[in-house]
Amino acid sequence: MNKNFLLVLFCLFSFLLTDVVEVQAERRKKKGKDECVEQKKESKYDQLFEGKKYVTREGMITLHKFEDKVYFEFPLTLLKREFLLGSTVVEISDNGNAIIGQKPTDPLHIAFQKRDKKIELVQISLPSVLQVYSDTDQESYNRAIRNSNIPPVLKAMEIMAYNADSTAVVFDMTWLFLADDARLTPFEPYSRSTGYGKLKRRATFNREVSYIDDIKAFEDNIAVISSLSYDQSLMSPVTGKSVKTAVTVKMNRSMILLPEKDLMRGRLADPRVGLFYSVKENMTTETDGSRYTFLMNRWRVEPEDMEAYKRGELVEPVKPIVFYVDNGFPEDWKAAVHAGIREWNKAFEEIGLKNVMVSRDFPTDDPEFDPDNLKYSCIRYAPISIANGMGPSWTDPRTGEIINASVYIYHDVIRLINDMRFVQTAQVDERVRTVKQPDDVLYESMRYIVAHEVGHCLGLMHNMASSFSIPVDSLRSATFTAKYGTTPSIMDYARYNYVAQPGDKGVRLTPPELGVYDYYAIKVNYQPVPDATTMEEENKVVQDWIAEKAGDPMYRYGKQQIRGVYDPSALTEDLGDDAVKAGDYGMANLKYILNHLNEWMQPRDKDYSYRMHIYDEIVYQCRGYLYNAYMNVGGVYLTERFVGDPMPSFQVVPKDIQKRNFLFLLKHLKNLEWLDDFSYTGNLHVGAPKSQDVINFFAGALLNTKRVSLCAYREPDAYTPKEYLDDLYAGVWESTLKGRKPKQSERYLQQVVLNGLFARLAPAYKAESERQSREPMFAGERICMSGERCRHMEDVAGFGLHYGVYNVAHDNSQHLYYLLLQHVENLLRQKVGTADRETNLHYSYLLEMIEDFRNAR
Repeated sequence: MNKNFLLVLFCLFSFLLTDVVEVQAERRKKKGKDECVEQKKESKYDQLFEGKKYVTREGMITLHKFEDKVYFEFPLTLLKREFLLGSTVVEISDNGNAIIGQKPTDPLHIAFQKRDKKIELVQISLPSVLQVYSDTDQESYNRAIRNSNIPPVLKAMEIMAYNADSTAVVFDMTWLFLADDARLTPFEPYSRSTGYGKLKRRATFNREVSYIDDIKAFEDNIAVISSLSYDQSLMSPVTGKSVKTAVTVKMNRSMILLPEKDLMRGRLADPRVGLFYSVKENMTTETDGSRYTFLMNRWRVEPEDMEAYKRGELVEPVKPIVFYVDNGFPEDWKAAVHAGIREWNKAFEEIGLKNVMVSRDFPTDDPEFDPDNLKYSCIRYAPISIANGMGPSWTDPRTGEIINASVYIYHDVIRLINDMRFVQTAQVDERVRTVKQPDDVLYESMRYIVAHEVGHCLGLMHNMASSFSIPVDSLRSATFTAKYGTTPSIMDYARYNYVAQPGDKGVRLTPPELGVYDYYAIKVNYQPVPDATTMEEENKVVQDWIAEKAGDPMYRYGKQQIRGVYDPSALTEDLGDDAVKAGDYGMANLKYILNHLNEWMQPRDKDYSYRMHIYDEIVYQCRGYLYNAYMNVGGVYLTERFVGDPMPSFQVVPKDIQKRNFLFLLKHLKNLEWLDDFSYTGNLHVGAPKSQDVINFFAGALLNTKRVSLCAYREPDAYTPKEYLDDLYAGVWESTLKGRKPKQSERYLQQVVLNGLFARLAPAYKAESERQSREPMFAGERICMSGERCRHMEDVAGFGLHYGVYNVAHDNSQHLYYLLLQHVENLLRQKVGTADRETNLHYSYLLEMIEDFRNAR
């Protein structure tokens, strides 16, 4: 009986308890979700955020920010997917260290992978290591290649928790975004604060005053914005003196997902056309040895309607190239900026594609738009006194596809426009004879600058040989310049028409909107080849296009010469095919401008500041004309070619052209008094004559016979060192030989040349060390430090910034220098005492120099 009573009592209690629990559960539901959660056992995921004030942004990757921590909630589906991680300057305390919108380092090519209880960040591509692959299908062979080139692990992060449905893991990424990491440095190594690379920067990260500012997450990208502070020291390696400053910079580190499938088919590059490229190493079995694969850097521009395209209809691209224009630009610049971007539509229309280039102002009503995000390509305004512009781009290393590009327009590019338009065209164009260029001049010049930089963003390199295809006198023709401007390519540094003379009517003074080479380069890089199914099939078609233009000077590609200058047909800031004729026209114009400078500027430049600046630009321009001529002496024409192309790859400048250019240089070096005429310059400066500055610029090169010697070695009929030094003697001492009183420029030139002779005849080790410290960039010598072989990518298969010309040892002119010194000494002994007092003193001083040199030996 007791057992039955207890059983009934237990059932009644259970019923009542169930009812109470259900009522409480119902009450919890009414009170809200959070109270219900509190009754459950908390997961590790919940514990991460318990009691903490945090911000969450959901997107491709969910980001969590609290205090000074950034957590990634990373979907497992994205493991081993490849990303680009870019670093962009958002704000900075001194834009002399980097400008707003700048990406000081290339984006990191990364991926995440899981190992045990950790997530590893790996770097797929390394800047100093080529990607290695094979075009062979053998799996064991490809496995060996993969195993020999695994991506290095940058960091392993502990998995802190899984999300509720275990589809994502949470780990701490603060170490990357709130730290000093050279791979994401905010400092531009060649910034103005470092003297454009001359000063050594040491920046110490100040963690205490740095913090995570914001996080952003979207469907296809994320961004973490950090405020980073540094104690910076800038030291001169010459003096050892340093300047210490504090720098704070806000950085946007954005990460975008690269496509996994349906990659853009790469297009094999060709060294005969100046296009940026990506390079990989192919462990092929089709040739004996590995080979490099060069892929053109290009946007993925494909016809939206391929069948219509095949029918010859003008079609739009699947995805246009969109550039966003900074709202910070001065208003009177903006129209030209947009025009410079859209100018390239003309070239795309020539290959059957319309509306490829789109320009938009920074949107003010799009919450996702962020100009500092790697997703958006922008034209940025930089309020800094640098007279320049830049157009870098960033690519998918696997295919060469351009993912992002930027154009930076520095404020003082307007000064560059003013300077060049004045000293190169004021003899013809009355509009530019002013301290501030009028709107129409500003527009045409700014449009050209932006179009040039956007050309880089489309994959085009500089083509410094373009302007050499034009006969100099054609630049004085209204009909010719109306069609071609000053050059067949705006990717050349052929600025304005300094050949045009006062009185020339209707002559165009600017480069073209786009030149014939620019249309050609866009065709080579972007024209679709619908019937090709492989890179190799496509390459055959592209090579046919290039072969059609081989031999036509207007389509010749001349590389920008970085490590020494050998090719006089691929110079910067030159015009036409004849440096002597162009230089004579240019010199006449400079004299005309200087002669009228006070007249034009009198009412506009009351404190002479503008005239002083323009005067310096005139001196610089004068030096440039002489430099262009001198580069023909010992010069070689360098042309990338394939078998069957008509132009030779290496052609010594003919002897008569070398000699003519050298005599032009000597003639003008002896007649520079016009630069020092006090009637024009009396109120501009107090100091040494500018003519001496020009002579000093050439001092280290006048006695250097290496270039001439190399040419004579390659071509028996070329200008020889003996002939060169004989012409130097006859030119520098012409007045002495003829018994005429030497002018001031001549006396100074004689002294400079004599000092150069002493340096050449000094003990070998001393002379060589002096040459290495003074001349390599000017005279075209290539110097390898520490005995290392100078190996850069330009040594391979014709690609790179510089055609490899090596002239390390070939020269034997010491006996010729000695003979020249004897001639000079004998001449001076004959002439001393036969001239006026001033000239006799000059000759006596030179003889004393020679005697001191002989005694010192």
